[in-house]
Formats: sequence, C-alpha cells, structure tokens
Amino acid sequence: MNTASVKPVPPKKGKPRPRFWRLALLVMLFLLLGVTIALVIWLRPYAASADAMAALHTTPGVTVTQNDEMISFLPSTRARVGLIFYPGAKVDPAAYAITMHALAEDGYATFILKMPLNIALLAENRADDVIAAHPEIAVWAVGGHSLGGVAASDYAANHGKIRGLLLFASYPNGDLSHRSHLQVLSVSGSHDGLATPDKIAAAKHLLPVTTRYIVIQGGIHSYFGDYGVQDGDGQPTITRSQARTQIIAASLAFLNQLTAHTEKSTSGEWTRDPGENVYVCSGEASSSLAL
Repeated sequence: MNTASVKPVPPKKGKPRPRFWRLALLVMLFLLLGVTIALVIWLRPYAASADAMAALHTTPGVTVTQNDEMISFLPSTRARVGLIFYPGAKVDPAAYAITMHALAEDGYATFILKMPLNIALLAENRADDVIAAHPEIAVWAVGGHSLGGVAASDYAANHGKIRGLLLFASYPNGDLSHRSHLQVLSVSGSHDGLATPDKIAAAKHLLPVTTRYIVIQGGIHSYFGDYGVQDGDGQPTITRSQARTQIIAASLAFLNQLTAHTEKSTSGEWTRDPGENVYVCSGEASSSLAL
C-alpha cells in the first residue's frame, strides 16, 4: 500500500459543550429575574394610611363606591360640579380618600382614578369613563398630585369641556397659557423636595395668567396624600394634619369659585348644550378667580 497517496483525514470539530450553554442560560435567567425583582420593588406603591382607608367608607352624607378604574365619592345632594383626581406616581389611590371625601361632604362629586401600575400617564383618558357615567354633572374639573397633575393637565389641554384644573405639588408639561377660560389653582409646599418652589415658579409661563398659587408653608410633597414619607422629599415644619386642613380649604374654595364662575358670568347665564353634554355661557365669561 502506498501511504504517500493517502490524504490525511481532518479532525472532526467538537460539538459545543452542553455545560457552557447551560451556564449561559442560567446567567440570563438570573439577570432576567434580577431585573424583574427590581422592577416589582420600584413599582410597589406607597401604601395608604389607616386613616385614608377609613375614609373609603360610606357616611350619611357621602356614598363611597369603587371598581377597577375609580373610587367615587358622591354627596347625598345632587352634585352639579365634579372633580376627577389623578394620583401621584406609585401612590395608592386610596391615599387621597380623606381629601376627596371631605370635598364630597360639601356637595362636590369627587373621583379618584386607578391607574395601570399606578402611573397616571398610562391612562390619561380614563376620565372619559367618569364623565360618560355621570351626565347629571354639569361642570367638570380635573386635578392631580405630582405626576398625576401632569396627566390632569394633559387631559385638560385636550378636552375643552374641562373648566377647572387643580394641581397638588405639580405643574404641566404642555402649554396651557392660552386657555384663558380654564380656572387653575396650584397648591404646593414650601419645603417640597420634589416639586420644589423653584420648579413650580419655572413652569408658571405654561399656565394661564389667571392661575392662583397657594403655598403651604412648611408643607412637603407627601403631605398632599396620606401614604407616609416619600423618597427625596424635604423636611416639614408643620404636621400632616395641619397641611391637610389647608389643602382641603384651598380646594374647597377653588371648587366654590368654579361653581360661581360657571353658573353665572358677568353678562350671561350658563345653559346646557345637548350636543356636547356640557354647559356653555350665552355671554362673555369672566376669567378672574378670587380665593
């Protein structure tokens, strides 16, 4: 046999080691698990206090109901003005129950929206469902705390039927300065570490010139709900109860003035437009608001 004519057989390539791929898969699974755990922890809402949870109960003057999309506070007397409230990011909607219940006791229908993942920007138009479910309410306002206020501002910007905007420690992203007939009240805290006084001031050009500003002296970001202390917040110099009393009083005065403003203007009566399910004024509406 002539060995010189025999071609050498190339060595066979080895198959990938199963152990390497198992190890790579395990690493990927652990990374995915770590990201998931971190996301769950980050999205975990600030829980409502026991006092806030107690305000979810029906009383002789206010009927409280809730479903998957909202918490409703309906006064025993027929309400002609409604407030739809957007919670702050990662805050349990029930944390605003004390304030909304108090406003309902004075005759205003109030609604706290429940949001996907507790992020208001994920369902800004959920207020549509509230308005559609309550055609008996003539005048609507929206409001919100922190990121919820941003969502409420966006909704007001895109829905002309909204007559009032109530901001708790918040400011808009978009320009609402041209909405001269939109009544706006901004309530903030002087010691807020998140929506700081400087940030509130820097956004004033985005709101109508008739916007009124109330500062809760010594108040902080987490005082606008009842959910404990929020990361990054400032140090208060007043109690939560003291701040809440001022916040409710300011909100009530705003709704009272909104009612007066929408029921009568300086030169005309407000009448219902059946096509739009809102009330329109026969004359020129005044853009002033006194608190």
